[in-house]
Amino acid sequence: MFNFLKYFCINILLIVCVCAYDILLQSDSVAVSNGLNDGYKNINNIDFDDENYGLYHTSKHVFYWLYTRDNTDGQLLNRSEPHLIESTSFNASNPIKVIVHGWLGTTQEKEGLCMYNVNSYFKVGEYNVICVDWKQYSTDLSYSVARARAKHIAHDIAKILTRITYNMTKGVETLHLIGHSMGAHIVGFVGKELTDKIPRITGLDPAKPQYEKKGPADRLYITDAHFVDVMHTNSAKNGFTKSIGHIDFFPNGGKRQPDCGFSDRTTGSCSHVKSYHYYAHSIWAKEDYVALKCSSWDDYKAHKCDNANSTFMGEHVDIEQTEDFYLEACVDD
Repeated sequence: MFNFLKYFCINILLIVCVCAYDILLQSDSVAVSNGLNDGYKNINNIDFDDENYGLYHTSKHVFYWLYTRDNTDGQLLNRSEPHLIESTSFNASNPIKVIVHGWLGTTQEKEGLCMYNVNSYFKVGEYNVICVDWKQYSTDLSYSVARARAKHIAHDIAKILTRITYNMTKGVETLHLIGHSMGAHIVGFVGKELTDKIPRITGLDPAKPQYEKKGPADRLYITDAHFVDVMHTNSAKNGFTKSIGHIDFFPNGGKRQPDCGFSDRTTGSCSHVKSYHYYAHSIWAKEDYVALKCSSWDDYKAHKCDNANSTFMGEHVDIEQTEDFYLEACVDD
């Protein structure tokens, strides 16, 4: 009787495991991992460029929200329209800002990347702010799988921007792509697709895990736009350490940010999101972020760079400036 029960339980367990695996293969939902480096060991065997692979039809799971002064609640762009903007308040005479969140991000958070920057932009002027919402992947995939999808998401963004700008002929001169964490690499991939057509890309604490040891083709790089500016706020944990733009900013040294609490040393999450808080603040208060060109944080603190070139960190950076800049950042939105 005991042996019968034992084998019965084993068989039931095997059936459950097989069914669960089958459901995983057929579902568009993959469990979120517990850590940034968790994921599937066989992820490189998946062909993410195969448009016929039903699980990975990116266009069905990436959405574009347009915010303007006339509609600050946001309008979902309609893919069925030739240029997606015919029925919206999009104004071709206004600058275009495209904002891309990172892993576990979303466009709808009141205290998230999109809304912080939308609110700041409309404090100072008229803009077309487009927030790319890939939360169906970013919140429903392990980090490794989301990373593998990044280029596919970028491909979709490139196609959408081509349609919005009438095949890159209208409004392109004002196009500015802004990405946080993994989103920073995604906008870099967009720049690679639209070669030599993107005026500016801003990377806000570009994600470090599974990217920092990659070559230029597989991460944000200086050639992805005419001008690439990068902000480093959590190189101690989640963010890129090395300089990868025309100009790189290291507020408070770039490793960790003040007022983040003890848990930040373990997770780095507070310092990581500080980058888009700083950026949102820079849009309407540029004087708070005057940075000096310097070779290191130690030299900056030792006042060895007091007479060096300066520029504003964030929205109002001087695009003629290059290399590394340091500053003390004490305020944010």
